[in-house]
Amino acid sequence: MHYFRLSVLCALTVTTTPLDSAATPFPPNWNDMHTKHRWNTIPGKWESIGQPPVGTTIDLRIALRPHREHALTDTIHEVSNPKHPKYGSYLSKEQVAKLVAPHPYTLGLVETWLRHHGISSFNVSTSHGGNWLTVTGVPVSTANELLGASYQLYRYAGTNETILRTVGYALPAALHVHVQTVAPTTYFGLPLTPRKRARGHRGRAAAALSTRDVPVTPALLRSLYNSVTYQPVAMQQNMIGVAGFHGEYAGDEDLEEFMRLFRSDAKDPNFLVIDINNSGYNPQYPGSEANLDMQYTQGMAWPTPHVFYSIGGLAEEFIPDSFQPVNGNEPFLGWLEAIIGLEDVPQTIVASYGGDEQTFPPEYAKSVCELFGQLGARGVSILFASGDGGVGYGECKKNDGSDVVEFQPIFPATCPWVTSVGGTTKRPEVAAPLSSGGFSNVFKRPDYQTDAVLGFFQQLGNQHSGLYNASSRGFPDVSAQALGFVIILNDDIEYMAGTSCSAPVVAGIISLLNDYQLSQNRPVLGFLNPWLYGIASQGFNDITSGSNPGCGTDGFSAVPGWDPVTGFGTPDFQRLLERLPIPIPAPTPTN
Repeated sequence: MHYFRLSVLCALTVTTTPLDSAATPFPPNWNDMHTKHRWNTIPGKWESIGQPPVGTTIDLRIALRPHREHALTDTIHEVSNPKHPKYGSYLSKEQVAKLVAPHPYTLGLVETWLRHHGISSFNVSTSHGGNWLTVTGVPVSTANELLGASYQLYRYAGTNETILRTVGYALPAALHVHVQTVAPTTYFGLPLTPRKRARGHRGRAAAALSTRDVPVTPALLRSLYNSVTYQPVAMQQNMIGVAGFHGEYAGDEDLEEFMRLFRSDAKDPNFLVIDINNSGYNPQYPGSEANLDMQYTQGMAWPTPHVFYSIGGLAEEFIPDSFQPVNGNEPFLGWLEAIIGLEDVPQTIVASYGGDEQTFPPEYAKSVCELFGQLGARGVSILFASGDGGVGYGECKKNDGSDVVEFQPIFPATCPWVTSVGGTTKRPEVAAPLSSGGFSNVFKRPDYQTDAVLGFFQQLGNQHSGLYNASSRGFPDVSAQALGFVIILNDDIEYMAGTSCSAPVVAGIISLLNDYQLSQNRPVLGFLNPWLYGIASQGFNDITSGSNPGCGTDGFSAVPGWDPVTGFGTPDFQRLLERLPIPIPAPTPTN
């Protein structure tokens, strides 16, 4: 068994660029401060324990607005829409960076503001095409002046954990149209320390399955989704990426045993490891989630090469809610910072993670979503599990202090630039009750899904009126089996359930379709949704029964066509193969 390892630190993907090179505008009144965000009281169970020690510094991240606001969105639609002449003309890393770059005036203005407060340009680095700045080693006293803030140390009740935050911050009036957000500032997220999984036997969980159920394996899935006869041929060009967070490491020995038992034709399965943010990757401590994702993408798409992103840390910004009072969200921003800095990125990337959308500050969620869009413009298909809470866990109360009950969508599954995967069960298939789905409270409905969503609303009527946002992005987009998955963990059999099972299965199918496209010298599928909501929608097995209860309701029901439980349904590889897009030939020049 062989695996290969490469270490990447986010800091290495950030290029230091002095801002003095940008045009410096005439300085405005830096004392004309207008509030950007402020809490009326200290959030939740936090308490102030006073000022930080003299000499304490803080690293600030500043998100700048792009010069051309709609350039990235327009480009994604062009290169991802099979009906557009530019379909498949994906951009390079450098071309995307130019699309999202802030105006030189913005850079010059921000540099002047920082310099006014004594911050050297050598303490400022840029990333994501220059629309994120990282300002390192800022004295807290300077940060207070810079942001009209009052940074203090806060402690969460009943713990010894402290964080440096402010209950409010402001920006000079001249910067409000140029700066999206500054972090860390007003979001109080208590770090949830990841626990390493002890190595050793964990017992067989056969009781998790009914005696009437057939355990799910790659053989069953490949037969169910009609991909048994396809043999990948473009292994030198195609690759799948699997994301792992929270100390979840994919085990190479477990993968070898899994493939021996359930994909016996596979020889020497392996994967590249990229360590991001000092994750501490150690295959001697495999995790069930990471093993599930790696074993089933390999089980579906072997021998397509795989890369495992082992990502350390927690979400950079967080808002607690009643179900999730402490920060257990994933550091999507840090992960994407590293990925976008790479020249070569896998054509398919899958992640079985996410959290209540309301626990991600809206500006943070939008910034992360835009980065997924950048990958889409480069020809990458991003798939996320839709979540396992139906329409919402627990009391489903809004975390804005109003205690209003509403369905709780899951981010990043709600991002319009990713493909969200829900869950099914049984044969013939029905919706799995755990399958999260619904409608975003942050992202507007994208044009590509208007007809499908309106078709669902015609069947829904007034049911659940007021519990969801009818004008926003609906999810999931597609689905796959989600219960009774057999995995190998520490040389033992375990059973898994959730859309964490569904997402890698669909990712494997998409990777096989990309393999075929490459074998025909066609562009890979890239951002999937315009194709899925178009000609590919008839390439899925429509799921018309079952629902996703939650929040004290029966949730939404699976119906003919698209629905916010199973999307368009489960994939049929051969039917999708027949519906693969062929780029429109360029017109022949005439004399």
